[in-house]
Amino acid sequence: MLAASVAIVGLSTISLAQLDSFSRSILSPVSLQQKRSKSYQYQWEKDAEKCLMQTLRLNNKGEAIFLNDEQEIRAFLKNCLLDKTLQIVAIGIDKKLKDYEGALVWIFSSLKENLVKIPLRKIAPLLQEAMDSIVFTSTLCIVADASGGLGSTVISEVMKASNSRVPILSEPVWMAQFAVLMEQKPYLLPLDIYKQCLMGLLRLQTYKYQKESTVVVTLPGQATVSTLEPVLFELFPHERHVFIYDSCCKTVSRVLARQHKSKGEESIRHTTPLYSSLTRQVPKMLKELQALPQGVASITETWMTSINTYLQLKDGDKERRKLKEPEYIPFCCRLDNLRNYDLALENLLQSILGARSRALPQEMVQEATSVLQKVLGENDVPTMMNYEKKIQEVVFCHKLILLENKTLLDTVVPSKEWSLKSTRRIMGCACCDPEEDEEEEEENLGSSKETLVSNLTRPKFVDGKTAFAFDPTQF
Repeated sequence: MLAASVAIVGLSTISLAQLDSFSRSILSPVSLQQKRSKSYQYQWEKDAEKCLMQTLRLNNKGEAIFLNDEQEIRAFLKNCLLDKTLQIVAIGIDKKLKDYEGALVWIFSSLKENLVKIPLRKIAPLLQEAMDSIVFTSTLCIVADASGGLGSTVISEVMKASNSRVPILSEPVWMAQFAVLMEQKPYLLPLDIYKQCLMGLLRLQTYKYQKESTVVVTLPGQATVSTLEPVLFELFPHERHVFIYDSCCKTVSRVLARQHKSKGEESIRHTTPLYSSLTRQVPKMLKELQALPQGVASITETWMTSINTYLQLKDGDKERRKLKEPEYIPFCCRLDNLRNYDLALENLLQSILGARSRALPQEMVQEATSVLQKVLGENDVPTMMNYEKKIQEVVFCHKLILLENKTLLDTVVPSKEWSLKSTRRIMGCACCDPEEDEEEEEENLGSSKETLVSNLTRPKFVDGKTAFAFDPTQF
């Protein structure tokens, strides 16, 4: 009996890292990925459940009011538009309710002085009805991230410091919970219901900022980009979109450093794939992922999934042009450009504020630059040299990420007359950092940091001197 107890204790002390190493040595790449995918799914489900309970406990003063009657919901939404304290608190499953009625949204309204919970199926058409009757004067700027969250943090902090008075909806938890719900297969609710809810709830949440010209919304982590960004572009094709990214190696190093500092409490929204569909699209990844510990492999896959979403949306522009539909043309921003080129931050601010055709106040730019350097400095970590080559080998399996010279397609070139599209195509990869080829290129620039590439042909898209960067009739 004692020997058995000692054996059990000994087994329980085996670390997760040791178990993962053992699995990597005995399982095939396919079996290992299946095991890891189940682990990822379990982590997301437990995180969603834990987050829902914590959120409700923090925001609730008693039993939430359950609204299921159409007239009551319609009246509640009408009052919500007048409530400046309105908060979308949570989205999730109430296991006490059966079937689709259990998929709820929890909303806090000071008019009710408590939480109100409403079935998504019931609120979706009424939200659309309410939002369709309103003329929105604010423009949304939706920020997607592939930098382990640093890009979203940079934009949030810079906008706060720039005295632009732009409201920021920073990584809303309810949107992450919504993404988890959307990835449940088969769908708990029809896809159209999800789209109505996402559009309506986001508009409802930001309606109180109607006096402001722009509202910034940062998506809740790079793991949710593949689920949320395509739907948000479909719902808001004429709003401003920003895609901000860093190299894969830097992203992995940064997230692991945060995990170590927070003793493993780093949000899975930056570390864990929400839905491992990319490995089915790029099966060659499986063998290369096997060479990486699960903690490194999961962040690498999450980063690649976010980048892949950007590339797929860009690829869809060919068909959209044929159908004369709006193209996916976000302000694509590379973090190294913000660090190394003075004009990059000013270009980003112009895009977010819709001020492409006019200069920004220098005080705003100076304050934003100071905060930018502070945030980047606080998050600067050395690259993990022991895994760098293996990470690159995983990324190289995705041939489209090999396009451009360590720079994604249509990354905005820092310039006084910047464009949302690039006319140049260079072979390279986005997974690692600039090397000798870029250093040679930068030697030809002289001492000026105002232009990234001196011999770049002037784009034939938007000229800030003669035209609007954004169609003012769309806002």
